Amino acid sequence: MLTSGRKEELVKLCSNLVRIPSLSGRERLLAAFVRDTMLSLGFDDVQIDYYGSVIGTMDFGKGPCLLFEAQLDHVDVGNPFQWHHYPFGGFIEDGKIYGRGATDQKGALAAMICAASFLKEDLFKELCGRLVVSATVCQEKFEGVSSMLVAEKYQPDFVVTGEASDLAIERGQRGRAEIVMEVTGKQAHSARPGYGVNAAALMARLVNFITDTFKPARDSFLGEGILELTSLISYPENATGIIPDSCRATFDRRLLPGETRADVLSQIENLLDEASKRIPFLNARAWISSSEYQCYTGATISGEHFAPAWLLPEDHPFVRSCLEGLARLNLKPRLADGAGFGTNGCYYGGVAGIPTVAFGPSKESLAHVSDEYIEVEEICMGCSGYYGIAAQVLSSRN
Repeated sequence: MLTSGRKEELVKLCSNLVRIPSLSGRERLLAAFVRDTMLSLGFDDVQIDYYGSVIGTMDFGKGPCLLFEAQLDHVDVGNPFQWHHYPFGGFIEDGKIYGRGATDQKGALAAMICAASFLKEDLFKELCGRLVVSATVCQEKFEGVSSMLVAEKYQPDFVVTGEASDLAIERGQRGRAEIVMEVTGKQAHSARPGYGVNAAALMARLVNFITDTFKPARDSFLGEGILELTSLISYPENATGIIPDSCRATFDRRLLPGETRADVLSQIENLLDEASKRIPFLNARAWISSSEYQCYTGATISGEHFAPAWLLPEDHPFVRSCLEGLARLNLKPRLADGAGFGTNGCYYGGVAGIPTVAFGPSKESLAHVSDEYIEVEEICMGCSGYYGIAAQVLSSRN
């Protein structure tokens, strides 16, 4: 399927995607480039939605709708002096394409776009249904929020999200809740701390209590439903000579199938109740964080940072179809031993209940790192994988 000319086209597209910076909320230039690329490669229709996601469609007649999705945005570069290659150079060296977003997820996006184009050229008369490729905005800020519009408009029957999975099929992922705990104290001069109640000192004891007390549930495939401290801030900030009257801690809680928003909050509130019996003067509350952000279109995207887990059984028909699709392109069909990072699959699989898998080139260990890269061989195999999955799911012989 991948001739030398097609490989060159794929690698060039990935390199060009990497050369266009696209932080969350700043994806405009990349979105325009992706739209124009899809039109030039024969997509039947290309739309940019309210949030700014680019959605291209290939129509093969009546049949199921298969959605391929990868994100447009990427995380910040971080310290540029830790990079040996310019983060937006898209340089090709030693069989690798270097640059921010190469693994997460511009390599997958390039592979999806090219696979759809090649599929139309090769198998148009042998397929039925619709293949949709979505390049989605603000995934790094809000898992699944921009995907909601895509799902509502295109009504996919099956979804493949382009998370780096080392070319294995991930049949589920843990969900995620961002939990904020706040301790309230009483401000006083730090030379006379007895006149007040030090919120930061109380929070330190509370964090230790939670670390020692919380017992995560475990799933044999997804792993542990961890609760991990990610931020600790006392108020007033940057003050001297004052004991803080408030302190906030943020925790990352990874969710297992069946855990609801009410379950998560109830569990935390029970921990706070127990802690208040052991820590004098503790006055604490907890909630699931929410935020809003402005998309490059001017639209406000907002939501609560809660995304449910999703998991398909090994013998699910869609999982079998994906494995068969990889095999027909002579790739090694295999299931991942465990779950990867969180993706927009949390909406498709966790909220909407659409059969969803994660599949993509490269390794998760290369995401968000300095000198991020994707191997040329991996992106080529990823493109073949998407081609095979779509050919299998949309085959008129099914």
